[in-house]
Amino acid sequence: MEIKVNVSDPAKVRALKDIFSLDLLSATVLERRGVENAKDALFYLESDMIYQHSPLECDDVFTAIERINEAIEEKEKILIFGDRDVDGITGTAILYRGLKKLGAENLSYRLPEGDEPYGLTGNLVDEIISNEYSLLITVDNGISAVDEILALERSGVDVIVLDHHIPGAVLPSAVALFDPKIPGSGYPFDSLSGCAVAAKMIWALAFSRTPLFGSDCIVLHAEPRNGSIRINAVRLENLIEIDRITEEVADGGGFSQAKDRLMSFLAVNLPIIVLDADTEKKMLYRAFGKGVDIMLEDMRPKLESLMPKAKGHSIFDLAMLSKAARYHDGDKEIETLVSLFRSISIYSYPAISREYDELMEFAAIGTIADLMPMKDENRLIVKRGLKMLSSKPLDCFKPLLGRQNLTGKKLNTRDISFCVAPVLNAAGRLGHPSDALALLLSDDPLEADGLTENLLEMNRKRQMNEEEALLLVKDKAAESYEKLSGKAVIISDSAIPRGLTGAIASKLSKEYSVLAVVIAALDDGRASASVRCPDCYDAKAFLSAFESLFDDYGGHRCAAGFSMQSTKLDVLIPMMENYASSLESSSDSTDAIAVDADIPPEYMTQNLWKLSELLEPFGQENEILRIYIRDAVISDIAPMKSDQKFLRFSLRYGKYAWPAVWWNAEDKEKYKKGMHVNAVFSPDVNYWKGMEKEQLLIKNMEVAE
Repeated sequence: MEIKVNVSDPAKVRALKDIFSLDLLSATVLERRGVENAKDALFYLESDMIYQHSPLECDDVFTAIERINEAIEEKEKILIFGDRDVDGITGTAILYRGLKKLGAENLSYRLPEGDEPYGLTGNLVDEIISNEYSLLITVDNGISAVDEILALERSGVDVIVLDHHIPGAVLPSAVALFDPKIPGSGYPFDSLSGCAVAAKMIWALAFSRTPLFGSDCIVLHAEPRNGSIRINAVRLENLIEIDRITEEVADGGGFSQAKDRLMSFLAVNLPIIVLDADTEKKMLYRAFGKGVDIMLEDMRPKLESLMPKAKGHSIFDLAMLSKAARYHDGDKEIETLVSLFRSISIYSYPAISREYDELMEFAAIGTIADLMPMKDENRLIVKRGLKMLSSKPLDCFKPLLGRQNLTGKKLNTRDISFCVAPVLNAAGRLGHPSDALALLLSDDPLEADGLTENLLEMNRKRQMNEEEALLLVKDKAAESYEKLSGKAVIISDSAIPRGLTGAIASKLSKEYSVLAVVIAALDDGRASASVRCPDCYDAKAFLSAFESLFDDYGGHRCAAGFSMQSTKLDVLIPMMENYASSLESSSDSTDAIAVDADIPPEYMTQNLWKLSELLEPFGQENEILRIYIRDAVISDIAPMKSDQKFLRFSLRYGKYAWPAVWWNAEDKEKYKKGMHVNAVFSPDVNYWKGMEKEQLLIKNMEVAE
């Protein structure tokens, strides 16, 4: 068993350990996972949505706010058009729920039904025009619908695109485009899911209904130094930092360039926010003299009403207690003050705090289901959504969580991936995505119960259909893999259901560890296909080599799809097979098992489970924690049944023996009590009848030499 451990940088590890008060192993693992600075660490150590990026950093969002608010006010006919997958369905639910709460009356939604292709089509354009909609909002699609959106705009239908797919060379002529992947969009993170983009749009709209919208202010703190007064000031627009200044001026006044720079920064007729106005005013008098009249607004009353624990604490005390200052290079006091001001501003309005949190239940499910990288603010979205689903789920989710034995459990990404997302996805794969959307829009517990049972039945049917389809293509997949020398799997069959191409491609990609293309040739002369691949490939980039043959295509790194005329398949498939020769063979990659740490016995403690919790949520680009141990002893082993697919035993390493389970164990019959073994495992929690018990989830194991 070959093990691969990334080399760590001791200086960076020490910095993480000291700044964030981490134990040595946690700091080492974080550094090995690419956490090198405070910004990277923030998204592992925090879960408050106060740290999310503001959608108002994207210029087009302001245009979208204006147009949507106008449509709501004028009672225009608005159509939301989403996608049939979990990301599209949850995104549509978020937008529909959010717009309804904001007062939209003539609001409808539409998803691709039956064998309709992904995205806007000519038929849908005609339907929208004939139904006299004046505003179309796309969710999880639209960025590649250049011709269709042009036709709608020419017919008097305004279009707002909310998408997260990679745009083509030409952007649609929509009223507004909010897609973080558009170069120069202004949004600081390009890997949001489609449903997260929808949630951001609702937050922006709700924000526009508060006095915070369009607000411009300066947050200031002054403090004495040796013979000088140090003044920090940060200018905020819509709670986004746009400028800052730090200067020291002589205590007692007197001319200086620093004073001139400060006066130019402050003399812009904006509110100046401070904590403890009397104290700050004394500092400013010492800096500028009493002849300068500076009006200050004291945030303490609001702070103490929203955060009673802050009562009586000075800014210095609060800075020592605050975690926010750790993530910035500036003075702790001003960073703490800015963070507190943002917090009390946002938490003063439920629509952009508590009510927005509810939308994270949908956004977390869509983000996980769409295989978004579990980094940056995706971690905040998923953490908050899982917490809400675990502690106080919306009525629409309660029956599904109950039926899947998840009620009361602290949910993780694996629960969503295996027990929740497939049920919602089943409706779209069988051509009835609106059935899943109906559940997500229901606030009636009895109705939600019936809709859940319908989806569970669909999921059972989907599972049978997938098994049948996989059997159908099994030989073709093996032939393709051999023909392409282990480079890829490319199959086409008219018997493959259009709604199952993604599921089949995903299973084939995992089975063969290569890029997999599954094409369904439909009865109407069209072909629809899905591409899935491991992280080392790029599905969207692969398809871009054949874009001239497609009617439409899109996607991201791990998942993509296209549609085209079936008559072009005879040209496409040989081109794809030829192109696949340039791809890296799965057999060329190393068989070494990547682990986060190789630990001695004294590190084998419950701290490993705390570290695992720190790294959660797991997913793309943040795989489950893996630990390697040497010369552990099997202290007990459970009897095995003949058809048993797992090995259950106890493993002693250090002071304790730990329960362990190894699914699909290799040569499990050879392992006996008392054997010394080397093992790779993940800290896991077994949840059974309301009880949680720590256990080792074995990835691989071998007899120690």
